[in-house]
This record gives sequence, C-alpha cells and structure tokens, in this order.
Amino acid sequence: MKPGDATPARGPRITGETLPDGVPVRRCAERDLARIEAALARMSHGRYGFCLTCDSQIGLPRLEADPAEALCADCAETVPA
Repeated sequence: MKPGDATPARGPRITGETLPDGVPVRRCAERDLARIEAALARMSHGRYGFCLTCDSQIGLPRLEADPAEALCADCAETVPA
C-alpha cells in the first residue's frame, strides 16, 4: 500500500481469534463450510429441501433464512441444543 491508500477493513483472522462467545473463528468457519458442502451434496442427489430426520419438505421461509438447513422446523425443535 502507498501512503494515502484506503486502509482495508480488517475482519477476524482465521487463526487465533475468537468470537464474543469464546468459540474460535476457524471452528465456526469450518462448521459453516461443512453445512454448505452437505447442502450441495443433497442438491446433487435430489434431496435438497427435505428433512434428514422425517423426510418431509423443509418450508421455503426456513430455507430462505438458512439455505444450508437440513431439518424441518418440527424436527429441529426436538434436537437437543
């Protein structure tokens, strides 16, 4: 960078930093990537949008809120946190 160039916004580094709840940023990123890859695999097998537990369709509003969602609202309520 040359003097006078805009300083790029700095987000958390992938290693060594934690989120406010103490979870390492890298772990969150890896979890999110795994969820996305699983959703893509469901798409390629024609199973995207169907609950992994009960096989019912996952509601469109739920998928719009989280495209990697794998459970319908009913089954998600029964999964322990």
